[in-house]
Amino acid sequence: KIIFLRDLNLLVDKKIFDGEIFVKVRSTGKLLDAKVNFNEYNSAEVNLKTSEDGISPGQACVFYKRDELGFKVLGGGWIKS
Repeated sequence: KIIFLRDLNLLVDKKIFDGEIFVKVRSTGKLLDAKVNFNEYNSAEVNLKTSEDGISPGQACVFYKRDELGFKVLGGGWIKS
C-alpha cells in the first residue's frame, strides 16, 4: 500500500531515511515497516511493507528510525486526500 503525504516537517536530513524506517499513521497505531520516497513540493510517497486498515486523508503520518535508545522521531506529514 502506498500513502501520499503533503506538508512534510522533517527533523533530520533526508539521508537518514536510507535503511530501515518505520511509520505510524495514528497515535494508537502500530509501527509499520516502510520505504519513504521524497518528491518535489514538500511531499513524499510512503510504501508500506505491511498492510494497514483505516488510513484516511488528513491523518498524520510520523516517521521513526530505531537507534540504541529505542525509536527516534524523524518528522512526518499529512495524508493527502
